[in-house]
Amino acid sequence: MSLRNTLIAALVAGALGLAGCGGGGGGSSGGGDDAAAQRAAVAEAIGGARGAVDALADATSAALLDIARRAVSAARDAVAGADALSDAEKEAHLTTLAVIEDALDAAGTREIAGLRAALDGAPIAAVSPTVAHGAAPVLSGTVPGGPSVAGLATEAVAGTSVSAGGWAGGRFTATDETAGTADTIVFYTDIEPPGSQPFAGMDGKYSTDNGLDATGNLPIVAADHATLIAAPDFPTGPGIRTHDAGTDGMVSVAGTFDGAAGRYVCDPTGDACTSSPRTGGGIALAGGAGWTFVPDAGAMVASTDAEYRWFGWWQREAGGSTAIGAFHGGTGGEATDFDRFVELTSTATYRGPAAGRYVLQPLLGEAQAGDFTARAELTVDFADTADAGSVTGTVEDFVAGGARVDWSVALGTAALTAAGAIAPGATSWTIAGQEGAAAGSPAWSGRFHDVDADLVPQTATGSFTASYGDIGRMTGAFGADRAP
Repeated sequence: MSLRNTLIAALVAGALGLAGCGGGGGGSSGGGDDAAAQRAAVAEAIGGARGAVDALADATSAALLDIARRAVSAARDAVAGADALSDAEKEAHLTTLAVIEDALDAAGTREIAGLRAALDGAPIAAVSPTVAHGAAPVLSGTVPGGPSVAGLATEAVAGTSVSAGGWAGGRFTATDETAGTADTIVFYTDIEPPGSQPFAGMDGKYSTDNGLDATGNLPIVAADHATLIAAPDFPTGPGIRTHDAGTDGMVSVAGTFDGAAGRYVCDPTGDACTSSPRTGGGIALAGGAGWTFVPDAGAMVASTDAEYRWFGWWQREAGGSTAIGAFHGGTGGEATDFDRFVELTSTATYRGPAAGRYVLQPLLGEAQAGDFTARAELTVDFADTADAGSVTGTVEDFVAGGARVDWSVALGTAALTAAGAIAPGATSWTIAGQEGAAAGSPAWSGRFHDVDADLVPQTATGSFTASYGDIGRMTGAFGADRAP
């Protein structure tokens, strides 16, 4: 967050704290000390609200609007709790707040117009996140009308962490005042926390498939292993260190490989065994008949989840325009996971969270725009034929603007492909039981992940757009796990 916005957020935090104190309500005697303290508290809260709304004159972003709305709400609470002030003073403060709220409403109107244009326009595409457990995602993608974005580091918004089933999500932001960009991201992933596993053997990380010899030891390959090598007797600065053999004629150096304890062994017959730091990082072991790592009995290595999924949405404000895109995907698994996908039969159900952005502009009534969360459900028919089958679904249980809304989105019949992807299908948005006409080309698509021992995928991710005649637009994404 920029310095300016950080200061604004600090003012808001102070205003929220003052509002929470209540201004001495209940048993206040209305004395001069109480009145002076409450006047100061109200002035600070209103100042925070004015500063937060003034910031919207330069740039209207989802993050800044959220700060401003919280600041105005805190200021109203401060005025309401100032029971030592006269009715005339409180009325004057409320009149000031009404002017500030008018400016906030105007900024909200700009947000609605910008989001509507974004939802009607080309989306942010080719989104690729870098994911680590417990860390904010780093995003890359293609923003319409602008250059590709690479390595966008984000920050978590405090208090926004959520979990739904095996999915953990939250809200993240990034601001670049020099480039004039403000990014808001909602991101969910099912990546698991780091753990440990045996170096070798049952459930071991290393086997004869990835380098172990027949005795269970690991011959060192410089290009593959350098950054995993560590030992106190290997140099950390420039130079080449020669290692002496022990009484058995072998070089043996205690150390770790990939965090697992053991010894590095080298036969120096005919050539000295050496170690040296590599320019590109790590340690180079050379000489002798080659080096081998011999793990201790029961040695363990740290493990990170290499097979995980994600979904979310990304909104960027830049130069007075807004772009948004929903995204989903996954990593890991084997290339052959879906080789027999078309042979599956019967049916399966998948359920999980969904999230996105929406705009509603009814002909009568107040326009709305913002985030939503929901629940997605897919029903898969693995056909008893040579094709992969089809899938239908719904997105229901919507929460928008902090309240449940009577919406549902039907995910129309979509074909499955032999590679486990879900081909595009149509969508239909229903509000209070009334189906809206589909404008534009609303659609959904997705793919399956994480095939189990019975060849059945355990997870699905996808994204969707939906329209409600000319008044409603939404885009979102989901992650769904196979139901028992």
